[in-house]
Amino acid sequence: MAARSFLILCCFFSHSALTWATLPYCGSDSYKYTPLQRGDNGNEYTLKQVHVIIRHGDRTRAEAAPCWANDTAVWDCLLTSASLPVIKHDIHDITVDRIYRDVYIPGRNVMKGDCGLGHLTSKGYKQEEDNGKNLRKAYVDTGFLSPNYSNHEIFFRTDDMSRTRQSAQALAIGMFPPSAPLSGKSQVVDINVMDKEFDDIEPNANLCPKLNQYRKEFFASESWKQHYNEITEPLMAEVEKALGLTYKLTPVGLIHITDCLLVHICHGFPIPPSVSSDLVERVASEVEYMWYATFEYPTIQDHAKVGIGFLISEIWMAMQEAMEESKARKFYLYSGHDSTVMPFMKAFNASDGKWSPYASMIQLELLETTSSKNTDYAVRLLYHGQERVIPYCRVSPCPLAQFSEYMQAITPQHPDTDCKVTNARLMNKARSPHFRAARVFA
Repeated sequence: MAARSFLILCCFFSHSALTWATLPYCGSDSYKYTPLQRGDNGNEYTLKQVHVIIRHGDRTRAEAAPCWANDTAVWDCLLTSASLPVIKHDIHDITVDRIYRDVYIPGRNVMKGDCGLGHLTSKGYKQEEDNGKNLRKAYVDTGFLSPNYSNHEIFFRTDDMSRTRQSAQALAIGMFPPSAPLSGKSQVVDINVMDKEFDDIEPNANLCPKLNQYRKEFFASESWKQHYNEITEPLMAEVEKALGLTYKLTPVGLIHITDCLLVHICHGFPIPPSVSSDLVERVASEVEYMWYATFEYPTIQDHAKVGIGFLISEIWMAMQEAMEESKARKFYLYSGHDSTVMPFMKAFNASDGKWSPYASMIQLELLETTSSKNTDYAVRLLYHGQERVIPYCRVSPCPLAQFSEYMQAITPQHPDTDCKVTNARLMNKARSPHFRAARVFA
């Protein structure tokens, strides 16, 4: 089960705002890439392909429901989007005569100021630009990738949300700073997206209905009911009292309140003085518990197979292509969410059990291994640049034979049967009132 400890919070601003600099969730600049070393058995490793999975950078709050009464936060969004229509997909340099910019009209948005819900902030943009710079040092400066962006080498993918697209753009700027335009033309960088119904950048019940079955089974389980009665319900009552809420919190509402608290803290905005650092820690820890407990139901592998395993399967197919085809792309970026990074690390049983910070980053490196006897492959997993051992493999890098075996356990082998609902009675039941969305403030 997920670790109960979450984070150490300290230092109040006027007794009402915690400093974002001390909060791991807000992101940090502590990335340090672990270089490849020669194996203990004398194997030489050569980088063949890289897959990078990120959470978007710092953002505004995600949901429209108010945080609490008399919230004084005013958002000033220096970051916006500019674009121009491009008709043909096969054109990768264009003359720019005019660009169009999105401007959020002040006073016409859910939050005070000129920001949209869930939008990347300038701080978040800088976090992802730094990620790009770190990746440039690891993969461009070492000669693995060409110094300039090439769509033949690079594949960028996001879901169809502004914060993930802008995060990918910022990372691309840091990784491949634009060169002087040729003949007055600007380079076109493809960012690949798809309809939400088919998107697997995070677990998607539209792709695999059994994901919802596992979630419902967990929240109908005796272990959850006991936890809810002993911990969740009393904690929600404490939050209601501390914030003076005029409605009854649900677990879904608690997630929203936690997001509100952390977003305010990350930006130095005041939170109600009745909310202590201990209470913030406990509500964040409870949200962690709810997420990670579902990632483990009924087992880590079974849950991955109907959820994040769809994305892992795509990555595995790209790796197989690289082992068979010399012209395969060398670098893939997947710009997603906390709901991408956390289940991904959990699927490999390599998670720290914590809420993934803004701009958190996973790297999966496909390595060609050469020994005196033969040539083979291995896979290395890194989180925030630090090498992680996949427990199934017991060593890092993970030998290809073991990695391939584990792929069978966490990716959908037969989606039609793997995703078939087998508990129709539970699925037809009305949703538990514990998980109805919190009502908006009157």
